[in-house]
Amino acid sequence: MTLKDFNWKTLIAIGLLAGLIQVATGVVMYVAGVYFASWSMLVSVFVLLLCIVLGTRWYRDSVQKGQITVGQALVAGIVISICTGVIYAIYNVVSISFFYPRFLEDLIRIARLPERVTANTIALSNLIRLSVIGAILSLFASLVLKRTASSN
Repeated sequence: MTLKDFNWKTLIAIGLLAGLIQVATGVVMYVAGVYFASWSMLVSVFVLLLCIVLGTRWYRDSVQKGQITVGQALVAGIVISICTGVIYAIYNVVSISFFYPRFLEDLIRIARLPERVTANTIALSNLIRLSVIGAILSLFASLVLKRTASSN
């Protein structure tokens, strides 16, 4: 299967939905006052893993007719991760700029970051973090989710 054989619209739609789930998780953690907790990053990674596994499994079962190779599952997971990162980065810029005016001050104070941190640097770091961690998680998920005609 070549890259042109993927159903990109479906993969991107899954990734966008995963991004919205990641945003909802971030909003809930922020409103609950635990966004800056040391364990909140683990929640974010768990949500990303869940979205990768469920999204790739749905793609395998609904689009690929129940069969997917490790490579196909890896590509699906990476696309989901990158789309999630893009949506979350956009959310970061918009929310920090317009809805959470004290976010940067709180982040600098709690995380002891330099005062030159901006909404754009946070968005970029989250995009990179979700994409890289998502690619690693996708590799593990692809090994679990692979299913070919000979493995049924």
